[in-house]
Amino acid sequence: MIVNKKRNISSETAYKNFKCHQSDHIFKIEGQTFNFDVELTDLILHFLRTKCKIMESRPETAQLTNISAKTLNEFLEKIIIPNFDVQLFGARLMVQLWDAAKVLQIPILVETCETLVGQMVDFDTFDAIYKRARRYRSYGVLCNVRRYLLGMFEGYDRSVLISTLTYEDMFFVVKNDNLFVKDEELVLQFIFEWAEHFEMQARSEESGPCDIEDLSLGNEEAGPSSLEELSLGSEGVHTQLFNKKNKLSKPKLTKFASLLRVSRYGLASLEYLQELSKHHLCERDKEAKLVITEAINYKLERDTHGYWPPFAIQRVCQNRDFKHIGVIAEGNKVRLLKLEKHSWQKLRRCPLHAIITNLIIFDDKLYVINRTDHESLIFVYKRKKWKFVIDLPNKNFVVVAKGNCIYAIDGTSRSVKCVSPRETPVLHSEIKFPDMMRNPESALDFDKSILIFCSTDSVERSTVISLEVPEHKWTDCGYLDGSATNLVGFRKERNYFILQRDGSLSQVLRNEEDNKISITFIRRLWSIQNSLRGAFIYRDHLILFGNAPMESSCLHGVLGLFWKIEYWYQTEETSNFVHMFMHRDDVSWDIWA
Repeated sequence: MIVNKKRNISSETAYKNFKCHQSDHIFKIEGQTFNFDVELTDLILHFLRTKCKIMESRPETAQLTNISAKTLNEFLEKIIIPNFDVQLFGARLMVQLWDAAKVLQIPILVETCETLVGQMVDFDTFDAIYKRARRYRSYGVLCNVRRYLLGMFEGYDRSVLISTLTYEDMFFVVKNDNLFVKDEELVLQFIFEWAEHFEMQARSEESGPCDIEDLSLGNEEAGPSSLEELSLGSEGVHTQLFNKKNKLSKPKLTKFASLLRVSRYGLASLEYLQELSKHHLCERDKEAKLVITEAINYKLERDTHGYWPPFAIQRVCQNRDFKHIGVIAEGNKVRLLKLEKHSWQKLRRCPLHAIITNLIIFDDKLYVINRTDHESLIFVYKRKKWKFVIDLPNKNFVVVAKGNCIYAIDGTSRSVKCVSPRETPVLHSEIKFPDMMRNPESALDFDKSILIFCSTDSVERSTVISLEVPEHKWTDCGYLDGSATNLVGFRKERNYFILQRDGSLSQVLRNEEDNKISITFIRRLWSIQNSLRGAFIYRDHLILFGNAPMESSCLHGVLGLFWKIEYWYQTEETSNFVHMFMHRDDVSWDIWA
């Protein structure tokens, strides 16, 4: 029992999760009195008799022993640490010392105890250690608890976790790429059960009906506590749109919706998602409803948007056979960027390749467009081999893959060639340019459209044309300030951004009311001209490839979008730079060693 009237820490609070038999012996440490259990008391007394040679002249009936904090620390260093064994020194013993160290507020004691307690997290001690770590705001112990939980989530009693985990730790677990779970539907079910428990708990505390929308992350006045900041880090800020003043605008995301947003909700079955969309929590929370609806639309329209959004990508521990890579071509060679190791590897070369001008990711496979003297040849890389797909007349294209087709935008013939590469590859159709469209420079896959950026007589602006897919309807989207040459785009969750060669970063938006597309300037990332080859977000880094060297100190992140720019360049002529998930079987095993 810890006797401390100033802090009012009782034995009920300290040991309610551990059964123990209290000793009658009292220790007085730095003016504070402590009553430990019999086992710990005997260990300390034995240490004092044999190591410190005190108490030898004292009668066995003495019930009070004065020791210093230095002596207690010596006990830890000489008895506990050298002989530390989880089975021998159970969590019940260590948390008593941890409680005492927190009462005494001696940093070295606290650090030693927390290091040892962190090694004791298991199925039986999880609940007790977790609650203490939260109460003591011990981030080190919390990290150990979370690591344990990531590996044991699926086998643990969810009812215990639902009633125990805080929002910050729920967020950490649900978002973590190393969460071991076989079925993402279990994660979604857990989120809904946690939200229901949260709601019922608030009602039982007579706080009136709990509107879960009030549990907002977007409240700018009440920022996260220091522990929350440690828990969430830079990834805990959920930003969706930029306002016209070039600052981040925070939406009012609920805790419930934010947990859904960071899960892999796109991996759940269509039937399960449709069932969740009817849940009473979704009916009351518009943002949560939007998350589930987005996943349903993704599954219904997979052939239209033709990409893997973050919410549909399996976690690393679930899908170790797929690797995230960047791909670029130099002349007739294809190179892979291993994102985890920041190193490059050459891919097997095809003897028929002359000059590769474009790379396309279609059906999660790598396609290349190879330019010859009079035509272009399309090849696909599959199972460590290059396979010819189809040939196209002319040799200068702007290419984008979307839905069921690869779209080759041909400025020479003023048409868009639609190639369907599945099964027997064919030139599916050819779409003529509208009269207003000429000189296509870049094309981006946005929403349900292909945005085509065209140069004009003025270098100060470019025209923007939208091709709706699969309707193949043309729409004039106005102008973009600056050049469209070497323009690149990248996604961040539901949002799409474009980056121009002068460093101008803008966001592409679609108005829900009139369905019109607009482009909003955000900021300049640099001031020189740079022929860009591609960009994508990977783990909150902007991976960027260009043809001009730039000092890394000149490249800065954008709050809520990406916190760091990883810049690669090649002064020689290269193709576009793309991001894909490549199966280990498609490359040599030593690439990933």
